[in-house]
Amino acid sequence: MTGILAFGSLIRDPGDELRPLIEKRIKTETPFPVEFGRFSATRGGAPTLVPHARGERVKAEILVLKESVSVRDATDMLWRRETRQKDKTKPYPAGETPGSVQVVQLTNFQGVNVVLYTDFLDTGKIKEPSSANLARGVIESVSKAPANQDGITYLLEAMSAGIETPLTKTYCEEIQRQTNTASLIEARDRAMKMNPSPATKLIEDPPDSSACRSAK
Repeated sequence: MTGILAFGSLIRDPGDELRPLIEKRIKTETPFPVEFGRFSATRGGAPTLVPHARGERVKAEILVLKESVSVRDATDMLWRRETRQKDKTKPYPAGETPGSVQVVQLTNFQGVNVVLYTDFLDTGKIKEPSSANLARGVIESVSKAPANQDGITYLLEAMSAGIETPLTKTYCEEIQRQTNTASLIEARDRAMKMNPSPATKLIEDPPDSSACRSAK
C-alpha cells in the first residue's frame, strides 16, 4: 500500500493524475518540522511549506492510493504534480539544483507500507525565514503567479486545513500590515490592485480562514 503525505496544497488539490487514485485519507501529523521555508517559482515567488528545521510538526493527511498503484508510478505522479509537468509520461529525476523537487520515502508510517512526500535540498530553502520577508514575497506573488497559484491563496488554503507553523500568525499579520488591510482576502484584493495581472482569477475562498488567529 502506497500513500502521499500531504501537508500543503496537496490536501485540497492533489492534481488530475493522483485525485482519481485516492482510496482514502488518513489524518495525521508530519513526522518532521515544517515551515514556510521556500520561495516557489511556480507560485510567482510565494513562500510555500517545506520540511524545515525552523518549523514544527503540522497537521497533514496521508492520501492512500489504490493497491494497483506502484511506488514508482506514485513517485512519478507526485513529482509531475509538484513541478506542474504537462507531459504525463515524464519520469521523476532526483535533480541536484536548489529548485529540484526531491521525492522522499517513509516506511510503515501510520500503517501504510510506503508514504511519499516532497522536499528540497537545503540550498533551495530560506535559511532563516522571517515574517517580513515572507510577506514581501507573498504580496508580490499575487501579480506574478498563474491564476489561483498566488501565495495568499496558498496561505488561506493552508490555514483552512488547520496547518499552523511557528510563523503562520505573525506572517499573516505582517501581510495585513504591509497592505494596510484587516484580512487576507482584503490584502489579496489590495495586492491585485497595486500590481494588476490579467491572468489572475480568484477562486472561492476557504471558509473562515481570512483572520490571523491560531488554529490550535
